Amino acid sequence: MHSSSEKTPLADALFSLFAICHRIETRDTFADHIYPIIQELMPHQRFLCGIASVTPVALLDSINMGFPDDYIRDCISSDGKIRSPMIRYWLEQDAPVFFTEDFEHALSNPRDKEWMEMFKRHKMQNMAAHGSKDLHGGATSYFCFSGIPHWDEQTQEIMRMIVPHLHTALRSHYQLKQKQQLPDHALSAREMQVLELVCIGKTNHEIGIILGISPWTVKIHVRNTMSKLDVFTRGHAAAKAIQNNLVQIPREIARD
Repeated sequence: MHSSSEKTPLADALFSLFAICHRIETRDTFADHIYPIIQELMPHQRFLCGIASVTPVALLDSINMGFPDDYIRDCISSDGKIRSPMIRYWLEQDAPVFFTEDFEHALSNPRDKEWMEMFKRHKMQNMAAHGSKDLHGGATSYFCFSGIPHWDEQTQEIMRMIVPHLHTALRSHYQLKQKQQLPDHALSAREMQVLELVCIGKTNHEIGIILGISPWTVKIHVRNTMSKLDVFTRGHAAAKAIQNNLVQIPREIARD
């Protein structure tokens, strides 16, 4: 894994991503190894991906890196059906789609208006989406980015190039869930590493240096870990982790 302070050439980052996407062995791989490369190739504030059945559109598995939990709850009904015009527009165009508040006039469906209110309430700034369909058409993977600083031809081309490989990775991620029947709240290996460092008082910047990832990626891991532990502060997360023996902290490290 390259250091967060070094910029990997575009071609090298793409080839690294492609290679990892086609050798998924655990469900930790996507969040711990694939996502940091996605963040480097396409800088953004929030990322969400999922794999869903097509008819009806119902979510089978997902990975959330930064989207508010209440936004997810509002977009996904109790039976797994997805309510988002972004997905519908992508299914219609089968190409990367981009949305900002400037395009609000194009929303005519009443439910789209409700989604627009959520978009504004959570200060999304913008949203881009693309996906890939299995050849038999039975399942679709969907990748959504929010807070993209630049939406230009290069960004769109990168999205077109990486999505088929991300689809392969996400499909493997879902198949591992079915095979291993892992609970959604299980911490990944990377989240465990981050949690151990949180427990000894390291900041996101310090954790990023230690693990060779960006502070933003650390922030996402901390947020997801807190959500899985059902806590609201780093201190509470550390206390719960230690009380439940989720982490082992050597005394000499704890004193540093």
